[in-house]
Amino acid sequence: MPRVSICDTNKTFEVNEGEILYDALFDRGEDLPHGCLAGSCGACRVEILSGKENLSEAGVVEKNTIESIRDEYKKNFGEQSVDGKIIRLSCRVKIKGDVEFKPFK
Repeated sequence: MPRVSICDTNKTFEVNEGEILYDALFDRGEDLPHGCLAGSCGACRVEILSGKENLSEAGVVEKNTIESIRDEYKKNFGEQSVDGKIIRLSCRVKIKGDVEFKPFK
């Protein structure tokens, strides 16, 4: 079973392969930041610290939302605010293997 870890906490969860990150953790008692849970608002954005290869590819809705998030952060906080960071939406991304992340603020 894949293991999902939240950085800067002692929380690691075993999840089923193919589960959506948000749903998997919610089912195990961890309520991540969220909004619409459809991939449009971006409130559930997370930064992937390791295991990006163990995630499903982003679909069109997720890609568009992430692009908007990146543009907003660059405008408000500068290029370095997102440079090199892997941002995904917990309500859309499916787990295929071990991953470590943190909420992206």
